[in-house]
This record gives sequence, structure tokens and C-alpha cells, in this order.
Amino acid sequence: MEQAPLDQTLFRHVIGHFASGVAVITTREGDTDHGMTVSAVSSLSLDPPMLLVCAHTKAPTHAALHRAGVFCVNVLGENQEHLASQFAGPRADKFAGVAHERGARGMPVLTDALAVLECEVVEDIVGGTHRVFLARVLGARAREGSPLAYFRGGFGRFEPARHTVAHERLRDLVVSRRLPPDTGLRAEDLAPLLDTPVAAAHYAVTRLVGEGLIGRDPERGHVLVPLARASVDAFDGRLALEIGVAAGLPGPLDPAAVRQWREIADRAGKHVAHGRITDTDGYLTAIEEFHEYLIGLAGNPSLRRIYRRLGTPGLMAAALSGSDTPSAHAVEEHHEIIDAFAAGDFAGIKRVLTLHNQHTKQAQHHGVGGEATAS
Repeated sequence: MEQAPLDQTLFRHVIGHFASGVAVITTREGDTDHGMTVSAVSSLSLDPPMLLVCAHTKAPTHAALHRAGVFCVNVLGENQEHLASQFAGPRADKFAGVAHERGARGMPVLTDALAVLECEVVEDIVGGTHRVFLARVLGARAREGSPLAYFRGGFGRFEPARHTVAHERLRDLVVSRRLPPDTGLRAEDLAPLLDTPVAAAHYAVTRLVGEGLIGRDPERGHVLVPLARASVDAFDGRLALEIGVAAGLPGPLDPAAVRQWREIADRAGKHVAHGRITDTDGYLTAIEEFHEYLIGLAGNPSLRRIYRRLGTPGLMAAALSGSDTPSAHAVEEHHEIIDAFAAGDFAGIKRVLTLHNQHTKQAQHHGVGGEATAS
């Protein structure tokens, strides 16, 4: 029996788990400069030095690349998300306000790029919706710094191991409430406590601000956020985003996407036995993947970034701290949500999402008092 074609939504979700760097591909055709943002760049050969770049055949820059036969790969640094966005969408002049110079073949080279590789096309082939350019590298240079990353539809940064350690240690102290509520959180003071460099402690504080566990006081600087207040704001925000996603869908969810979503929903139950959570991290990851998938249905990376800034995983972890009792509603309601999306029933979706949010906030309220649940 011939296997059915893989659903595009499912493929996009799965392949999105592969992290990559981000580059702006530039070229010049006649008197016109062209540029586009891509994440599909890969080293191909060392002898001779070669790389490959994939470009969508409907992108205007693709045609210029194909005709010009030369291009420049401008690898972006971690603080250059604005350049990635500028070259990703349609603009009359993508180079407006961007410092650039001329390369050896007259190609535009972004002056502040983390790394630059000037290339000449050797061969190109079409695969599906994209053309793959196989190119010889004519020249290359790089500066110190870290690259911009692209993962699951959003831009980010690669974390050094020491930063990850600092984040995990500080997060544990915060969610377990082993720091007094009125503690001022200066990186210089936290570094010895976390046994990490000051820069790593500063990174940890910044991450927890994004997760909603730390706030900023005009007089005291960074301080712990009362969990009850943070939870209400964050989960009401999540509800608004999820209802907005549902309102923007054209109709019932594709059956393949429904199956994939159900598999994600089932994962939370695998970490619960006899009414107790057997793997807290696994349980929380499954809960978060469920809501990430819902937000991802919109196909909007900006919406995904807004959602992640709500910091719901950290708040759920705080509520579960010291307890292994899951919400009685979580897994069951997740499947009810999927049923409503599968039917394309917006009224039903809104009703069950609102109920789920109410139960989640109740769980958070109990969790702050010591009886923890999460959904």
C-alpha cells in the first residue's frame, strides 16, 4: 500500500526542532542589490572550500542569484535579529539604513556581519519549492561573537554551558522560594551564590525576567515577583493568544495535525502514575509542548515569541515545587481542546480554553500555598 503524503503542518512542526544559524544572502545584478534571509546554509566541502544555500524559487532574490552566479553569505550575530527581519520581508530597499560595502565581485557585504563568505555558484538544482545553490567559497572572514539562532519558528541565541548552569541554579532557588521575597537580585551578589561568573548570573536574571519569575522595581532593581500575581497575568495572556489563534484558523484542523497534537497531549499522562507525577520535568515539558503546538498553528513566529515571554513554564514549575500532585483536569481538558479544534467549533474552543484557564489559575493558586498542580 502506498504511504500517504506527509502533512505539511506536521512536517513544519517536526523540522522546526532542528536549530540553525541565520544568514542574509546578498548579490548584485546589474545596478541592483538583492538580499534575503535564510537559515538553510551548510558547509559542503573543504577541498575545495564549498557550501550550499537553499532559496525559495518564488523569492525575488532567488532569480537574481540564479542569473548573477555569485553571492555573499552574511552570517548574523546574536543581536542582529532586526537585520534578519528586514531582509526577510518584501521591501523596496532592503539595504536602507544598513551599513554595507562592496566585495571582490561587487556584491554587497554587510559591514557588521558576524562572518562573511563570498561565493561563486558551481551548480544549482531544484528540489520541491527551493533551488539549491552549490558554490565555491572565494573569500571568508569572521569576527569574535556569537551567532543568531533560529529554532521552532523564532530567533534566539545559543547558550554557553555556564549560562545554562546559572539559569538552572537561580531558577531552582526562585521557584523553591529559598530566596526571601524582598531579596534584591544583583548579578554581582548572586554570582558567588550560584558559583558562576557575573556575566552568567546576569544572563540567569534576564532569563527569569522573561519567564515572569523576576520583575524590576524602580528603586531596588530586580526582585522576586509574587507568584499569584504573575500567574494570573501570564495565564490570562496565554488564553487571549490561544483564542486569537483559534479565531484565525480557516476551519477544522487537518487530521494529521490532530494526530500529532494528540500524541503530544498523551505525553503528560505518561509521567503520572497512581495520581502522582513520576517525572516533573517530563510532565512540565509535555504540558508546555501542548500549548506551544496550539500557538504554532498560527504559523506566526512573532506570536510564538510573545507567548514564550509570558513565562508560563517557570510559573508552573514554581507551583509544582515540593509536590508531585498533578492537576485533575489537565490531560482530559487537553483532549477536549483538540476535539474542538478538530471539529472547527470556535464557540466550543473558546469555552473549553476558558474553562481550562480557570482550572490552571486555581491550580497555580493552590500551588503557591504548597498544594501544587499544573496544566
